[in-house]
Amino acid sequence: MAWNEERSRKRVKSRDFHDFEVDVQDLRRTMDFRNLGTKDVRRAEGVHLYVDVPDFHGAVSEAGNDKKKQKKLVRAASVLRKVQRDLMDADDIGDIQRQTVRLHALAYKPYDPDEGSSAADRARRAVIHAVTHNTYVIDVFDPVFDEVRFGSAAGLSGGTSYIANIGMTGERELISLGSCANLAAKILGGTDTISVTQDVYDLLPDDLKGHFKKSAVVGGVQSYRATGLRWSRFPKLADELGVAWDEDMWRKKTEQYRDDLPLDQIEVSYAAALIDLELLTERNCKRTAAVAIYADLDGFTRYVQEAETNEKVVSLIRQFHMIRAEFHFVIGGDYEGLVLQHRGDCILAILHMPCGDNHAKRCRKAVDIAIALQSSMEHVLNEHLKDRKGIHLAVGLDVGKAFVTRLGKKGQRIGICFGPEVSSAERLQMRTGAKQIRIAKEIYDQLDDEDVRAEFTQDGDTYLATGLTFPKLDKIGEEKAARAGSLGAAVKEGSMVVTTAATPTTGTWHNSRPWRVN
Repeated sequence: MAWNEERSRKRVKSRDFHDFEVDVQDLRRTMDFRNLGTKDVRRAEGVHLYVDVPDFHGAVSEAGNDKKKQKKLVRAASVLRKVQRDLMDADDIGDIQRQTVRLHALAYKPYDPDEGSSAADRARRAVIHAVTHNTYVIDVFDPVFDEVRFGSAAGLSGGTSYIANIGMTGERELISLGSCANLAAKILGGTDTISVTQDVYDLLPDDLKGHFKKSAVVGGVQSYRATGLRWSRFPKLADELGVAWDEDMWRKKTEQYRDDLPLDQIEVSYAAALIDLELLTERNCKRTAAVAIYADLDGFTRYVQEAETNEKVVSLIRQFHMIRAEFHFVIGGDYEGLVLQHRGDCILAILHMPCGDNHAKRCRKAVDIAIALQSSMEHVLNEHLKDRKGIHLAVGLDVGKAFVTRLGKKGQRIGICFGPEVSSAERLQMRTGAKQIRIAKEIYDQLDDEDVRAEFTQDGDTYLATGLTFPKLDKIGEEKAARAGSLGAAVKEGSMVVTTAATPTTGTWHNSRPWRVN
């Protein structure tokens, strides 16, 4: 199967979520967003934290195809995930999402949006948690897992965001929509750094503020960065802030989690068929050759920030569900791709079918997925976005070895996928603008459709296409046929249809562009 415009229109029309009930409420101190229903949306004031492992892609590259090293990475990621949850519980920080080894959390207590002191308390709490997390990873985790050496960095930004549960399969998949969440991820620095936006910096007490220096301007917002800010290096600061850091206790907990997951209990097998995420656990992992696909909604965050009433928020959430559903159908239904996770308004997927030695076919099929996503966005979905015409898509693709598993307890497991090219695909997407597709050279070299290949131009070490959709390719084909004198018309089932030299009106016909077939 492949993308087809008529089928896409029918899908979106039948699932435009226009009557989907959405309950928007302000997040209060008595509420907990961890168990939101799919119809619940919480408007939250707070500080978003992204805590990342800057060198993780290096550890993945070093592991290569070595199964033992891959198992060690899975075990380390599993242990880190467990301790992250313990650290958040200890500091009363809300857990939004884990993205492989990257943590997305929210400091929303004490919660009272009408009191300025609450905002200062949340900023202070968020920075303290960032210091604690960096201290744990660098001083405790890395020595315990001396062969992995993760490192840690944190990014923090405050403001208003909307938290929702968009899970379709019963598995919890919380997301947060809003510019503050995006900024927290974008200002992340290198190992042993904590970066904050101006709004967070201004609220910090002097004993914390003195450790930060002015850094880069990101998205028009000034950021500040502290380097080497850990409790082990500044015990007096910990005392002043009332932080009781027990390094020995956290080391013992880490060692216990590690010992509870022996390497010989982790099975890593080659994916010889389409991966079933429901069957994956930290003890049952898959490795495969795959194309990693990152697709981000460009412009959606702006509308989130401009949503001044609950009615506008409800409309946005319905549209987000509509877009998400169509993207899932395109990736999983039209092309046998595998959607792994949503990260706010960004989707991560892989294509590992066909399996085996079909590298060229996987690359071409993955580019078709990217074009199909753009086609659905520009020619179908945008018709249902009413006055929100500034929402488009940016897609990044790279190809290589991927490692897929799920971490966490049943009902709260998250699909994770790592590999050097998976990280590269994310970076390619971040360099890409609205209506664009950016692919690695290795993928470009496999393209054999002249019209598709001609749409990509070299941009540094990658190739970039703008406005590339299947309807556009059809138009290009028709124009070429007309110039060649091979464009005509024929009657088919009582209707007039345009034909080219490659479109016989009778007999058996194999179409090299299946998106044209109804």
